[in-house]
Amino acid sequence: MEIAISSRGAEPSAALVAATRQKIAKLSRFFDGLDVAQVHYAEEKNPRITDKETCEVVIDGAGGHQVQCKVSARDRFGALDLAVEKLEHQLARLKSREAIRGRRG
Repeated sequence: MEIAISSRGAEPSAALVAATRQKIAKLSRFFDGLDVAQVHYAEEKNPRITDKETCEVVIDGAGGHQVQCKVSARDRFGALDLAVEKLEHQLARLKSREAIRGRRG
């Protein structure tokens, strides 16, 4: 799976890039044919917002499947963990839907 990491504002640290590549690559075990993952980090500047760091992930796969999520947390690593958890749930649902379609027809 090809993983593209971008950030608005500051460049992501080497540890964040390594953790992102490792955790997003593990998502390919849920569903075959995941081709490209785009991960974008941003920081909200509004002082009233407590969860300032956002992580947006878009995964494109074979067969026209696209899975995406956007989460916020206090730090970028926490946002990454929440995004991976959300994507795992979405990919598991997609896999079960595809299995049901395969049995029908």
